[in-house]
Amino acid sequence: MRKSKTRRPCALPFRLLLIVAGALLLMAALAPRANATVLVYFNFEDATIGGPFDPASDVVGAPDFNPGGGLVLTNITTNLVVTGAVAGFLQNRTAGDIDTANPGVALGMRTTPSDNGHYLQFAFDATFFANMSLSFAINTQGNGFDHVQVAYSIDGGATFTNVGVPIFIPSSGVQIITLAVPSAVNNQAGAALRLVFTGGTSMGNNLQTVIDNIQLTGSIVPEPATVAGGLLGVLGLCWFQRRRLIRSVRWRRA
Repeated sequence: MRKSKTRRPCALPFRLLLIVAGALLLMAALAPRANATVLVYFNFEDATIGGPFDPASDVVGAPDFNPGGGLVLTNITTNLVVTGAVAGFLQNRTAGDIDTANPGVALGMRTTPSDNGHYLQFAFDATFFANMSLSFAINTQGNGFDHVQVAYSIDGGATFTNVGVPIFIPSSGVQIITLAVPSAVNNQAGAALRLVFTGGTSMGNNLQTVIDNIQLTGSIVPEPATVAGGLLGVLGLCWFQRRRLIRSVRWRRA
C-alpha cells in the first residue's frame, strides 16, 4: 500500500517558482501604497447637467483610464424618486482626477418627505481590501436632507447593518463627511455600502441636496510585496536544497 506524501515547499518546479516570484516583484513595484489607495470613486462627470446622473464609478483602467480613479468598476443604485445631474463641486476630488470639473457635474436628489429613508448604494468585491474609509462632498439647501445614515452589507446587499447613528448634515455650504467603514467589511467578496437620507421637508420637486466625489479608500491586503517576500524566502530555501542535491549526486558519482 503506497503512502501519501506531503508536498514540500520545493516540490513545485523551480522554474515556475522563478516565474511567480518575478511576477509578484513586478506587482510590488507597481502597486500603490496601502495608505493611499482609492478603491472606489464616483465623480459623476460623465453626464450632462439637466439629464440623468452618471451612476458608474471612475476607474484607473478601462473604460476611463483616469489616474485619479479607483480600482473597482461598479454602479450606484438608488430608490430615490427623483435624481438628476446638476452643477458639482471641487471638494473631495482625488488628487489625480483628470476629468474637467469647474465646477463639473454632481448628483442632485429630491428631498420631499416621501423621499426620507431612501438611499444610494454600491456593491464591490472587498476580498483584498481592509481599513476602509468612505467620504463624500455634500451640499443641502433649504428643506433638503439633514441627516445621512451609513449602512453596510456583506451578503451582496441582501441585508444591511447600520453604522452608528445618523450623521447631521449642516446646511452652511459644501461639507465633506468622512466615515470609517467597519472592520466587518474587510476581505468580504459580497460587500456593499449604503447612504440613507432623512430630514427632507420640501414640498416641491427641487433637487435640494447635492452629493459629489464619493471616495472609498483603504488598504490592499496582503500587499504584493509581502507575498513576494514570502515566496522569495521559499525560493531561496529551494535553491539551497537544490545545490546540496547536485553536490551530493556529484560526490557519489565521483
